[in-house]
Amino acid sequence: MKKEKTIKNHTASNYLLTIARRLVLVLVLFLFTRIGFYLFNRYLFASLELADWPDLLRGGLRFDLAALFYLNGLYMLLALLPFPFVFSKGWQLFLKAVFLVTNGVGFFVQFFDFVFFRTTLRRTDFTFFREFANETSLGPLVAHGLADYLVVFLLWVVLVFLLWVCYGRTRYPSRPVFTARFFFVRTGTLMLTAGLAVVAIRGGTDRTTRPITLGNAAAYVKDPLHAGVVLNTPFCIVRTLGKPSVERLGFFSTREEMERIYSPVHTKETHPVAKEEQKFRNVVVFILESFSREYSGALNNGTAPSYTPFLDSLAAHSLACTRAYANGRKSVDALPSILGSIPSLEQPFALTPYALNRVEGLGNALKKTGYYTAFFHGAPNGSLGLDGMSRQFGFDTYYGMQEFGDKSLYDGYWGIWDEPFLQFSARTLDTFPEPFVAAVFTLSSHHPFVLPKEYEDTFPPGTDPVHRCIGYTDYALQQFFTRAAKSSWYERTLFVFVADHGTFSRTNPHYQTAVESMAIFLMYFDPSGELIPEGLKYEHYTQQIDIMPTVLEWLEYPYSYFAFGRNIRDSLTIPFVVNHPAEFSVMRQEKEKEPGNELFLKAFRQQYNNRLLDDRLTVTD
Repeated sequence: MKKEKTIKNHTASNYLLTIARRLVLVLVLFLFTRIGFYLFNRYLFASLELADWPDLLRGGLRFDLAALFYLNGLYMLLALLPFPFVFSKGWQLFLKAVFLVTNGVGFFVQFFDFVFFRTTLRRTDFTFFREFANETSLGPLVAHGLADYLVVFLLWVVLVFLLWVCYGRTRYPSRPVFTARFFFVRTGTLMLTAGLAVVAIRGGTDRTTRPITLGNAAAYVKDPLHAGVVLNTPFCIVRTLGKPSVERLGFFSTREEMERIYSPVHTKETHPVAKEEQKFRNVVVFILESFSREYSGALNNGTAPSYTPFLDSLAAHSLACTRAYANGRKSVDALPSILGSIPSLEQPFALTPYALNRVEGLGNALKKTGYYTAFFHGAPNGSLGLDGMSRQFGFDTYYGMQEFGDKSLYDGYWGIWDEPFLQFSARTLDTFPEPFVAAVFTLSSHHPFVLPKEYEDTFPPGTDPVHRCIGYTDYALQQFFTRAAKSSWYERTLFVFVADHGTFSRTNPHYQTAVESMAIFLMYFDPSGELIPEGLKYEHYTQQIDIMPTVLEWLEYPYSYFAFGRNIRDSLTIPFVVNHPAEFSVMRQEKEKEPGNELFLKAFRQQYNNRLLDDRLTVTD
């Protein structure tokens, strides 16, 4: 009887509860160290208010859960192996060592940032180890730091001791008998735990949620600096592990020499325009999922089939860009480029540690002149981290599936169908104070390319599954404008239509190259005809990062601003496109007495890399 009871105890819930208790302890310690981090650096967060803390702690829990499974994934795997030797004394001691070492190291770097954060104003990530990889004095520097901040080191020692004491002892008089039931129960438990780990690391259960990264912290803060309270250091290090680093470049010995060739600071030479003289136009930017230039008849001068009849009709009254390109290949690349004039080069800007740098952004810039800002995306809130990214670039209010409210119109994959969500967007814009700037991101023209049942046979099938969905989104835009045209704000609004990225064509050879597969739809429409004369085509190079400076100049924005792109109406600068399809490239027409493309690209790269590294992405830097 005693042996049978022992065998049951090996597979009973008390063993799992013991493991769970240890993990909860780690989670609680993350909370305590977050509060300690804030108290130790309180002077840096003077603008934090009591009302901000619910969002900070909610976001912090999300990142702590991810860090918990990053740190303890190996421990849980070894503790839940479906074999009897797991219950031997030697294996249990080994498990305890793994638990203490991994969590001890994790909390060491957490405490390290109590001090180091004051230097960088960001959580330490893996780039720290690259930066000091060849630094022979790192050891003495750390030792000196420990001596200066001995109390922090002692707090870490106390925490590790607490982990050791609270871990407890696990005694098993004998090993269990290896049976089929034992194996399958333990395997099932291991698989369930793995599933929970995936959910925690992804930051949610929705299929559109990707593993959260540093940039997601922006969704919970008003000031990028406050992201240091939301994040934890183990998460930042693990999440940036293996990511390509941004190399500091020195093609030019002086800043003056480099800026004679290229500068992202757009300086106003004249006095700011008086407020009563400014053009207070509303701005609505439509970011169109997968709208390659290939799908538009108007932008191909009729040489390709068109799946965008409404946008083509609008092109006759717009400034249509026939040589526009994306600055990245993914949706996550699009927002920084379009709303912040920051391209993605070596890696997506939003996935780098620099995503929490201080940035200008279209929303932040226009808020200086009194604009109301909002972002719309019909996916589950938090999808792709767009809530955090949009706020980073100044779009304060977020409207997603949660705000839409009716889940019966969920497409089952990505979010609310474009037609009802664009109608919701139009109704919501009616409630905004003017002037306002809003970005609306569509989603229905995305794999697996499904349509609402009532529209399955409505749009031309074309030669690719995406073609019907492009037609559906084009129709949804037409319905939006049918409604918006009746609104009082319509005539006072500048509309921008831009794709998030291009696509590699399955049927059109012209769009089957590395460069032309990044060709996108881009068009500016002014219903009043005052800003943009009707029926113009812009046939020079342009790109997503040109949108922000172009819009600001049309609005006669009175302040200097930061943008890597150019105003397309600026006849004094040469149009260019810079992207990273396989290696750095720049498309730019060389002119006599102007720097060559290679020299221009070097200046652009040095500005980009070094400003990311030095957190100099605003005009004041």
